[in-house]
Amino acid sequence: MRLMALLLLRCEAVLDLLTDLKMPRGLALDLREQRLYWAEDGAKKIRSATLDGQDLKDVIVKDQVQEAPRDVAIDPTNQKIYWTALCCGLRRADLNGSNEEVIANAEFASGVAVLDDYVYWADWMHGTILRHHVVSGEEEAIVSGLASPVDVALDAEAREIYWSDVGLGRTQRASLGGNNVQSLNMSWAIMNTYGMAVDTDAKKLYMADFEKTGELSGRSTDYSGRIIRTNLDGSGAEVLVREPSMSMPYGVAVDADASQVYWTDRKAGRIQRLTLMCRNGTKEVRSRTNVTVVSVEHGEVFHGSSTTMPCPAGYNGTVTFACNDDDLTLVRGKCGKRCAPGTVEYRLDEKDPFSRALDYPDMDDGEELPTDCPGSLVGTVQLKCQDGAVLLREDQCRAARSCSAGEFLLGHALIQHSAMDHGIMEPSSCPSGFEGQYFLQCQDGEVIPKHNSSCRATCDAVGSLWVDDGRVEVSHGKIIEGGKVKVVCPTGSAGQGVHLACEDGYINVTESTCKRSSFCQAGYINSGGASVFHDNLDDKEEIVLACPEGFSGSLDVTCEATTILTEGSCQKGCTSGVVILSDLTIPHGDVGHGQAVQLDCPAGYTGILPFVCMDGNMTCTDCLCIPKATGSSKRSDLPIAAFAAGVTAAVLLLLFAAGVLWHRMLKRRAMAAAVAAAVGDIPAPLSSSCLDILPKTGVRSGHSSTSAPTASSGRGSTASTGYHRADTDVFEVVIDPPCLPLYWATKAGIHIFPDPNRIAEVQQLMTDTWLPHFTRDRQLLGGGRVPIGCRVANVLRVENHRSYARYLTYKDALRLKRSGPCTPFPLRTSNRINLLDDDVNESYLFHGTNPESAQCIARDFFRMERAGSSAGSMFGPGIYLAENASKSDEYAKEGSGVYLGLCATLLCRCAVGQVLTVPEARDTREAVRAGGFDSVCGDRLKAVGTFREMVFFQEEAVYPEFIVIYTRVFE
Repeated sequence: MRLMALLLLRCEAVLDLLTDLKMPRGLALDLREQRLYWAEDGAKKIRSATLDGQDLKDVIVKDQVQEAPRDVAIDPTNQKIYWTALCCGLRRADLNGSNEEVIANAEFASGVAVLDDYVYWADWMHGTILRHHVVSGEEEAIVSGLASPVDVALDAEAREIYWSDVGLGRTQRASLGGNNVQSLNMSWAIMNTYGMAVDTDAKKLYMADFEKTGELSGRSTDYSGRIIRTNLDGSGAEVLVREPSMSMPYGVAVDADASQVYWTDRKAGRIQRLTLMCRNGTKEVRSRTNVTVVSVEHGEVFHGSSTTMPCPAGYNGTVTFACNDDDLTLVRGKCGKRCAPGTVEYRLDEKDPFSRALDYPDMDDGEELPTDCPGSLVGTVQLKCQDGAVLLREDQCRAARSCSAGEFLLGHALIQHSAMDHGIMEPSSCPSGFEGQYFLQCQDGEVIPKHNSSCRATCDAVGSLWVDDGRVEVSHGKIIEGGKVKVVCPTGSAGQGVHLACEDGYINVTESTCKRSSFCQAGYINSGGASVFHDNLDDKEEIVLACPEGFSGSLDVTCEATTILTEGSCQKGCTSGVVILSDLTIPHGDVGHGQAVQLDCPAGYTGILPFVCMDGNMTCTDCLCIPKATGSSKRSDLPIAAFAAGVTAAVLLLLFAAGVLWHRMLKRRAMAAAVAAAVGDIPAPLSSSCLDILPKTGVRSGHSSTSAPTASSGRGSTASTGYHRADTDVFEVVIDPPCLPLYWATKAGIHIFPDPNRIAEVQQLMTDTWLPHFTRDRQLLGGGRVPIGCRVANVLRVENHRSYARYLTYKDALRLKRSGPCTPFPLRTSNRINLLDDDVNESYLFHGTNPESAQCIARDFFRMERAGSSAGSMFGPGIYLAENASKSDEYAKEGSGVYLGLCATLLCRCAVGQVLTVPEARDTREAVRAGGFDSVCGDRLKAVGTFREMVFFQEEAVYPEFIVIYTRVFE
């Protein structure tokens, strides 16, 4: 499919040999003289030229239309040219046009071929294949009973004749005597084959084929042609050429030695040639990063085929070339230059004053090599060879840490060492009571022994050993050779003791059970401003401590080794005193933390004051004391301000609601008046377009919904549509006459039009939103490689008035659902294609499918009962659309027939409304209903870095306005 797309795109590969001809038809080659001959029945001539289109000559010229030559054949052995005409028989002449003669009465001849002393042709009127012996004059019908044969071709080696029967749309063959008639395997459905040629060496059959594209206008664009090559049995069909400008190919001829095929284009008035092989040689390609030019050797490659070649010495990789005509093009792969051994300069950063040399060996292009950091730095750095250059990647080098002075346990000897820089080694002798020497080195903050360092306690000296990882010191006396001693665990540790043995003059620790005792020393715990004392605690001991006077709560305390762990807290209460409310002084007693009390207003005032103690402070949420005499109130400023703000907000809300209702009534009246004027009911106002009656400037999508105009009156009838959804109340919407997009061409029904003016705009939109991520959906749906983009072939505009009316009614329902515009929700497709309704977050989104299904959806609706049937339902069964064209491409499939190799996506208007955003996969329908949302954004971009998907749970929220037909583009 990749090569087929390449053939379709590279129209310039076909060479125009001759142009401005008058209806060229039959074509034949004289390879001995390197000339081509053709019949030009519009000029009533047979003409000749060299194989490169030079030295143009008239060979046969006729005056009468009925004598105009139609099909030609060359007998190179006898230097004769044969041709058929509309009437007057089968004729021949010398190659220069002299000695013309009629050799057979062939009034309805079509197609001619010569082999040995026989000339063959087809009688399209009587359905026969005939041959004539040019020496004896004997003539016979070798095959009969056909519908309408129009051309013949000969296989001299197999002694067979081929013909095309356009009456039954088939190609057949038989022996030269007419025996063993076979129908070839033309399962790819031939259309109109008027030209045939056989390549006996390659065992291939070439055919010129065309079809009508529309109503006949007399122009070459009325037809679309192609050159087809198959095996001799009809299998393995491939389209060699299908140019947009190819109209009606008629005659075909093959030069097997030069691997070239020629044909005439009758309607376009030209002769063209295609070279079928790219010769062996070298091809220059750029290296991976375009640093150098690389010459790659290749062998012969047939047209339409590809070859993969290794990169030359000094480079890694392979490259794949495709042959199109005699042009070899790079379609895949790159050559990367190897990296020779060397060094790179390394610095920690731009302020690092030291330059360090980092060595590397020879590396293949693309190879990555982890290497230790140079000099005194620690860590690793990743080196990568990229097209001859060594790059630094994943730099994890840093300055090494030094080692502070301290203790180090070497065997059972506890050694004191001084502070050391990284890499410094400190040699010393073992401490008293031990023999040997040691070397300690600082490595990035850690002290390690080097060079088999060892300290061994001697039996003839009194000293100490350290056990329990150096935390317990055990003293010992002298031990005789072979003696064994058990030493009791010292103070501060517990266990069954340490067993020592003297062997060869050195003390060995055969068993040690002494462990340093773990306990927590007495101290204070601070919590909430309180200090709580605890005594010594054993390891794992747990106690509960009460908070001191004036605080509430308690602390759960646990000793873990030497660390105190606490749970709970102490909260400060409120001691007796007074609180000030405005200018009133109110007394209170002791109140615990979190305790609520009711205080009374002072004398002369009435009211109850609900106070609460919080961390030592008395607070009141709404306290009011009213004088008994006047009824005036003394209240804190905050409650008064809150009350006034609430009253103001309520008044403003009522005014806003009244304004919205009045605006909507005026808007609907204006819309009804404008549409009535358009159909002739009332005079039109000065401004009656949809743009003038919509709620904001620049809106082109329409606002109100409608029924389609009736067939009898041609006017829109007012209808009423009721909707009931699980997430809304029952309501009724009156459908006004339609406000259609200004660029629509129809007023009723369902219509799908090609919209070529949109191709560039949609191409740009799909390119801008294409991100080549590989996702789980593409894998599950059988996707292979991820395309890097697409090429738009066509854009179809969908004018489905019934579906669009439902969509407009749904948009009105969104407006009635809330008092103001929806919260803006920007998408990658926002502000593209057309101006849309921002107050309902209207936007265009993609929905991938195949070309056939796209038309079915466009003529009907999206169906909720099919939700999730194709690609699952990650966020619940609904209609899934995407802001990225590459995401919708995951669900797109290639079509068949005329859509072979083409995919489709629907570009849909969507009333997004209020959006619920969720990153994780779950059924969101209940959350949408409960929260008053209208759609869901499945934000997998935020969750896993892929794409966002928009999900709709109502069919009317989506209107498929454009069908985009495209092909995928791979790297």
